[in-house]
Amino acid sequence: MILLAGALVPFRAPAQDDADRQWQQHREAFHGTWVLGMPQSRARSTVDAAIERAVGPMNMLIRGIARPMLRDNTPVNQTISLRFSDENRTITVVFDNRHRYTTPLNQTRRGRDFEGDELRITQRFRGDDLEQVFQADQGTRWNVYSLESDGRMTVTATTQGDMMPQPMRFTLPYRRR
Repeated sequence: MILLAGALVPFRAPAQDDADRQWQQHREAFHGTWVLGMPQSRARSTVDAAIERAVGPMNMLIRGIARPMLRDNTPVNQTISLRFSDENRTITVVFDNRHRYTTPLNQTRRGRDFEGDELRITQRFRGDDLEQVFQADQGTRWNVYSLESDGRMTVTATTQGDMMPQPMRFTLPYRRR
């Protein structure tokens, strides 16, 4: 009779429990609206310095084309909103109330960037971090969201394209609103 009673109790696989726990931990850590944790001008300087490091090895002609393209395609977001929906386990990211992307965790979805070009978007957990991957024909951008011990969130953005001899990488701090 004991065996029969055990058969009636639903069994949850340990992997599912781990996935549930990981989802809840990341949801508690990142869900909400985050605002830039430094002056806009300093953040813009940080991004511009990363652009200069990335285009530095290019020849002068290509550098003159690449620099403004990278600058135009790398806005400094004043706010980043991360919304975790328990139903269907989706994550929505909204940059400055302009661009919104929603994907199920660990699944790639197609979308469009602010210029209308097609993107493949994936959001996943890597350890304690949330990673977003935006793939386009011209290159790939990774945003890695990390929670710091003081409660701030850092966003490390890396952009790599076929024409770039080295990736562009920078980190900006955000604080919870």
